[in-house]
Amino acid sequence: MWEPVGNLVPKSLHKAGISRAVSDALVCEEFDAIAKHILGGLASKCRAVYIKDRCLWVAVLSNSVSNELKMCEQDVLAALKERFGQNRVSGLRFMV
Repeated sequence: MWEPVGNLVPKSLHKAGISRAVSDALVCEEFDAIAKHILGGLASKCRAVYIKDRCLWVAVLSNSVSNELKMCEQDVLAALKERFGQNRVSGLRFMV
């Protein structure tokens, strides 16, 4: 008779047509947490913006931050794949 709220939320998001947008927002939020863990203080100089064609676009304040992220890209992608699955994000792109 009663259905758990945890089951209703995904159904409601899908029915409203916003499940992909919510998923994208969660990926961006998770990237920001991963960047803080990997980069420390430099994480304040980058922010995940959106996902397009399985690429996560990241705004950075300088080329040095994008270079640092590029060196850690495989670690970031591995953490995102662990959390969201293999086919969610395939690469990082940077906007300076």
